[in-house]
Amino acid sequence: MKKLFLLVLVAVSATFAFAQNYDLVVAKDGSGDFDNIQDAINAIRDYKPEGRQRILVRKGVYEEKVIVPSYKTNISLIGENRDSTIIIWHDHANMRTKSGWPAFSLSDERNAQSAIPNKNLRKIGTFQTYTLRVDGPGFECENMTISNDAMTFWNRNWKQDRNNRSEVAQAVAVHVDGDRAVFRNCRLLGFQDTLYTGNDDSRQVYYNCYIEGTVDFIFGPATCWFEGCELHAITNGYLTAASTPGTHPYGYVFYRCKVTADPAVTSEWLGRPWRNDASVVFRECELPAVINPLGWHNWNDPSREKTARYYEIKNTGPGAALDGRVKWIRKMQPVESNQLKAARVLSHAGNKWEANFKPADLQGLALAFCDERLGQGTPYVANTLEPKKLPNNLESYVEPLVMKLNGVDCTTFVEYMSAAMLGRVYTPTDPNDSIMRRFVTALRYRQAVRGNYATRKHYFSDWIADNEAQGLLTEVTGSIPGAKKQKKTINYMSTHRSEYPQLAASDSLTRAIRQVEERLSAQSTWYIPKNQIHKAYQYLREGDIVVFVSNTKGLDVFHCGFIWWPDPEYNEPQLLHASTSEHRVTIGKFALADYAQAIPTCQGIRILRLNVN
Repeated sequence: MKKLFLLVLVAVSATFAFAQNYDLVVAKDGSGDFDNIQDAINAIRDYKPEGRQRILVRKGVYEEKVIVPSYKTNISLIGENRDSTIIIWHDHANMRTKSGWPAFSLSDERNAQSAIPNKNLRKIGTFQTYTLRVDGPGFECENMTISNDAMTFWNRNWKQDRNNRSEVAQAVAVHVDGDRAVFRNCRLLGFQDTLYTGNDDSRQVYYNCYIEGTVDFIFGPATCWFEGCELHAITNGYLTAASTPGTHPYGYVFYRCKVTADPAVTSEWLGRPWRNDASVVFRECELPAVINPLGWHNWNDPSREKTARYYEIKNTGPGAALDGRVKWIRKMQPVESNQLKAARVLSHAGNKWEANFKPADLQGLALAFCDERLGQGTPYVANTLEPKKLPNNLESYVEPLVMKLNGVDCTTFVEYMSAAMLGRVYTPTDPNDSIMRRFVTALRYRQAVRGNYATRKHYFSDWIADNEAQGLLTEVTGSIPGAKKQKKTINYMSTHRSEYPQLAASDSLTRAIRQVEERLSAQSTWYIPKNQIHKAYQYLREGDIVVFVSNTKGLDVFHCGFIWWPDPEYNEPQLLHASTSEHRVTIGKFALADYAQAIPTCQGIRILRLNVN
């Protein structure tokens, strides 16, 4: 019973600590700050000067209609799991209310459905049917499902008989009017009019998303970049109905996307122009056989053939053949095609947007600290966290959060890079970035609480254990064949007290560090012996944190860095690290195993994996 209690306590502590890396937590079970998403959004400060605000949404089905108002800016809505974190509502355009406004409760929604025959009431119309509406600029949504299931909610047997007895009409899942919106790894589910990309001047990105619908299920005037998305047709219909303004050079660009369809689908059009100047590009996409050979429809208005701007570039699949396409499809010159990048598409005149929509990764971030091609790297600087002069009261002194990004040692380099990846920070060299500071605090200080010198995680074994408890990373060493288990007495700091000014000046801090050492000494840890590292290569990934285990008495670890392995088929993994010998951040000249083998004090390595997915 005691063991079970401890396991529960550890789980609760991990959840609490991890939650501190978010401004608010939404959880259906009441364990968060709110049990619904709208209340959390409402609680975010209007026009926040303190920077981006992050809302973690725990797994669950959130049956609510959600609005992000125009004065709620730079909000990130982050689901715990894409398929298990679901916002769902059931409005459709034929519903009727006295005011024409939609219902925000299930009982009122049922009344609006029942009122469809009452012609004295007003239809709510397409643009009131959203499940999620985004008006605030800078909105980001990640790892979530947003669904409008009106068709199946009001027609329980629709999937079997495809009979729309309940007169369900257009039903929008996501409606975005705000500028600079990003949806990453989301599922957008609906029927007719699933995704409304509203507002002429709105710019939006959909990266690695799944978007499902029937007719015109991606529609509107915004400029949008879709990359790595799957567009799934449920019935015969039209993928897009763009209404791009004629003054905008681009509307929808689908880059390396995939079109799929239910087995019953026999003819799917790539699009039709909702307004005259509709602009849609499919580039390097995979198109199935169900794509109508003509490709594009003119919405029964031949005049739109002269103004609509439809392009197909280097697509593949049985539906990509251009032989039977409509004659009015346009051709893009190679030079223009090569310039078709997200930054160019999403930058309006005088309003540039470098949309960093891909998950922050090791290779992209590494350039901020190291450009090996030019032999340049951030200088190695030791002891950047230590004050030049000790404060008067060391025991009560709260350490400032040091963010010296222009000079790093091996640990601070790993902290800055890890913080950037965990927080989806794309320019990690800004010491004022609020998300960066938050994750550095969590990584550096025990339970993410910054206090005196002893609250800092000086031993890397402590760093690993605490950050794993916070949910920031997972140690995978023990799962790798050839790994060995050991216990070691850790006491280097307390037995070399004179080397640490704070400990030399404070018995209290020394006692606190000794308590940490006793805890670490009681724990068993896994390591891969250095003569087994070659055999472990197949279990490693680029971006893993590699920690070098020391055979020095009383010391657990002596160095750390990242596995750098851009070409696993042709090269062995190397080490990206802040090097004392090179005096800079660099990529090691030798393979990882050879690097470890050449160091007499190296016993082996431990492997950590950031929880960034």
